[in-house]
Amino acid sequence: MFRYVFIFLMMMMGLLSTACSPHLLPQLSKPDSVLLHQQAQKSMVKQQAPLLTSKVKQIHSLHHSLASPFFIGLRDDDLAWVQAQVKPSLVRHWHLVAKRSIWVRERILKSLEDADAPQDLQVIPIVESAYQPYALSRTGAMGLWQLMPKTAQGLGINKMHNGDGRRHVEISTDAAAQYLMRQHQRFGNWPLAFAAYNMGPYGLAKRLKRTPWQLSDGIRAMPVPKETRNYVIRILGVTALLHLHTLRFPKEIHTIKVTLNAPVDISILEKKLALPKNYLFKLNPQLHYSQYFHGSVTLHIPLHLQDRLLKVQQEYRPHYIHVRIRSGDSLWRLAKHYHTTISHLKHLNPHLSKTLHLGHRIKVPAHGYGQATARLNPLLSGGRRIHYKVRKGDSLWSISRRFGTSTHAIARSNQL
Repeated sequence: MFRYVFIFLMMMMGLLSTACSPHLLPQLSKPDSVLLHQQAQKSMVKQQAPLLTSKVKQIHSLHHSLASPFFIGLRDDDLAWVQAQVKPSLVRHWHLVAKRSIWVRERILKSLEDADAPQDLQVIPIVESAYQPYALSRTGAMGLWQLMPKTAQGLGINKMHNGDGRRHVEISTDAAAQYLMRQHQRFGNWPLAFAAYNMGPYGLAKRLKRTPWQLSDGIRAMPVPKETRNYVIRILGVTALLHLHTLRFPKEIHTIKVTLNAPVDISILEKKLALPKNYLFKLNPQLHYSQYFHGSVTLHIPLHLQDRLLKVQQEYRPHYIHVRIRSGDSLWRLAKHYHTTISHLKHLNPHLSKTLHLGHRIKVPAHGYGQATARLNPLLSGGRRIHYKVRKGDSLWSISRRFGTSTHAIARSNQL
């Protein structure tokens, strides 16, 4: 029996010595509430660890997806903010921009490549003109890149005898790309280059001299007018949405350049190639006219129609032309000159009166082009004309210079 009592006493002493171990005394000295709080904190950290890891991975993935030169040095909060500013309105109207882009985007990308310019500059026409090459602003800016007449002239875009360089896809793209890259080199980053494109480099330089700014200060702190700041935000936001594939361009039309000797009636050529109406005018927004009677005309046509074009050569000549009534003209004289009859002239011109009026145009068979007046590009009639209120001191010459047109075109449009 004493043996069992001794064993029991030894077991009790062992428990006491273990309880008095210095490793366990601190834990036993804390209240139960503190122990529970520490355990809860450890549990929470373990639960949040996967979420934090996931967040870091998302940020890394975002930066990887937005590998654009436009975002070099841009703050993370700015990158997220510009997307949020642009996305609601742009997503709603993207279908219209995408539909227009198929006609010209292939040539824009090729021109940017030839100019060693960033491909992301393709977003500028989205913001400037919504990819409408016939766009004309009330201040006279025209084309995909919305170039003013004096700016275009300074960039080497000269007047074309059968078109407008500001509407010409390759010419305008190359000029705008060279200009933007010069501003990037001057100001050191793309957001300031975009601001210079919008408000002019001299005005921007003056503002930066008064209020220095760098990318780390944030886009919202740019010392520029609100309109220019919004312009920069739109460009950065659209670029981000394209890189994230929130927006996608459709497949563009692949074209080939051909030169046709006059006379050429582009509307007839469309029919011979079995193309929808105005198809070639959408591919060739630089064209002034739908008929060309002298020299040659260069067009872009769909690549797959190259062989077909060779088969319809000489079949795209105009069937009819328009001429202006001159002094001494009569129906008999016109009929004789254009190898037709008076009754045929009356058939071609149902509203023709017995008395001919000087300056009026009439339709005649296409047998001579010396006095012919070419028809205008049909897509110019609506989108290109605007109403302008004449001010004191204006002249046809000053108005034509302001809007990048000619006095003859203004006079003809207003029947002066």
